[in-house]
Amino acid sequence: MNPLVLLSAIALGAAPTATVDSHAAAAPTVNYIVTVSQPHTHIFNVKMEIAGVDGSQIDISMPVWTPGSYLVREYERHVTKFAAASGDGGQLAWHKIDKNTWRVDAAGATRVVVEYEIYGRAPGIRWSFVYAEGGHILGPSLFMHVVGQTDQPTSARFELPEGWRVDGGIAPAENDPFLIVAKSYHQLIDTPMLIGHFSDYAFEVEGIPHVILILGEHNADLEQLSDDFTKIVETTSKMLGGLPYERYALVYMTVTGGGGIEHANGTTIGLGQIDFQNPGSIGGIRSVTSHEFFHTWNVKRIQPPAFRPYNYEEENYTDALWFYEGFTSYYGGRILYEAGLSETLGDPVDLVARYKSSPGHRNQSPADASFNAWIHYYRGDESSDNYRTDYYFMGSVIANLLELKIADRTDGEKGLDDVMRFIWQETRDEGAAFDAAAIRAATEEVIGGSFKEFFDSYVFGTEDIPFAEFFQLAGYDLVVDEDATTTRDRRGFLGVVTRESNGGLRIVQVVKESAAWSGGLNYGDVIVSVGGVPVTGSQSFTAALAPLGPGQKVQFVVSRLGRNETFDVTLGNRPAPVYKMMETANPTARQLAVRRRWRMEP
Repeated sequence: MNPLVLLSAIALGAAPTATVDSHAAAAPTVNYIVTVSQPHTHIFNVKMEIAGVDGSQIDISMPVWTPGSYLVREYERHVTKFAAASGDGGQLAWHKIDKNTWRVDAAGATRVVVEYEIYGRAPGIRWSFVYAEGGHILGPSLFMHVVGQTDQPTSARFELPEGWRVDGGIAPAENDPFLIVAKSYHQLIDTPMLIGHFSDYAFEVEGIPHVILILGEHNADLEQLSDDFTKIVETTSKMLGGLPYERYALVYMTVTGGGGIEHANGTTIGLGQIDFQNPGSIGGIRSVTSHEFFHTWNVKRIQPPAFRPYNYEEENYTDALWFYEGFTSYYGGRILYEAGLSETLGDPVDLVARYKSSPGHRNQSPADASFNAWIHYYRGDESSDNYRTDYYFMGSVIANLLELKIADRTDGEKGLDDVMRFIWQETRDEGAAFDAAAIRAATEEVIGGSFKEFFDSYVFGTEDIPFAEFFQLAGYDLVVDEDATTTRDRRGFLGVVTRESNGGLRIVQVVKESAAWSGGLNYGDVIVSVGGVPVTGSQSFTAALAPLGPGQKVQFVVSRLGRNETFDVTLGNRPAPVYKMMETANPTARQLAVRRRWRMEP
């Protein structure tokens, strides 16, 4: 078995057939005890019991990031205490060798106990926290590891206040409801978990146990949530040929902000104080849930080479997050539609409108945006939209275009589903890994012919997308809605985003090459007046601009760096007209076949 196949088998939970060598068999084993004695202090006490040490020095490290969130978050900054002792209780010397690694002198001991504290106050899905009612366990931010020893079985036992419990992606042991046993460190830290007081609802899908857990106050109908989730699971399983896990935990938290993070055996989703009974909110919950569930395959099992295995010490680079996140966004919506949980696939014209209004796609390719996610995506500033590409959005655009292109080449007989199934089969059976070039190769293998021009232009390049040509493949004309454009453009376009702050209206974003950009307005300017009309907030600003049309010059007085400055700005039009999509007269049989595939028509 080649290394990739062996690695894939381990990652997917299969039993590898290779013989374990004596060195691996002698590797230290690690078990954890996590104690929360005073939850109001937000402190986790973690004890690592390390057996099988060779008596020399041992390096203990904490991850600096968590898979699924591509930013070095420096989890080690929350370590407030660190100590090491031998198995008989004698204190051991240690020192740090870098920001997140502690070197312990074992002094001949074969058993070492490392104890440290983590301060976790702020609720969030991307780190561990604890408060009076409960908490969230995100493994990379809580569990250190012995450097180079992450493949051995491990366990974590939780010592919690009376009345608290623990549950998550790995079921607690039958004989100990506070013990979690994992096949490896990788599995332990990739397991969503809650502690404390939380709601739960267990159910099965295709004979496999699933559980919904909710931390925080809520008004959710757990039975309805399980029905919705069952439909999502069944629809995705049908597409990809079965479920790849032994248990799945859907973890919601209403004590955090929004967002989701995927795990191999579950997901953690922050919802804030959401109203589960509100139809609009339910749509949002379904959307993020479908997205995160598709990640069970796409990025947790189908992976780029850099993630085999994860390196928790530094950035793991790939040029294919447009695929792992953007395609997941694309399929999240399609799965909801096919499962009967959404009434529409969405209007493709919305993709065109967003694309045309985002200057950044002309400057950065989706592949480059993926590679640079570590320094760009979570660190946006007021000019990000002018220079950067959102790989979520652009990946969804690429998925739509590929769907059209594939269907056109095959008279509607094949689509993107066929490519995804092939990639999953190659992952599962051969241990294949996929960066952008491999995704292109897989597409060519399944469909036949070259996709080089497509990938060079829209994945690796920044060529302007001819949406009209692609929509024509499905028998649709993309045309300018003249009436809507004329109505909209009666009001001049300035090109700023504003926010009320400290009693004034501050410019927080200026669109590249807009009227504001050309006229000299800047990020941070506080608008004092427009055309002589004082501006005190959003309403007065909108009222001042309302009667002004394109081509009209208006005087802006802004406060910049403590003094007032005056600028004459000539208002313009929005950078793109209003589009609409219309059915082509007398579409061909091929166009109708493409349309059925793209728009999921019967």
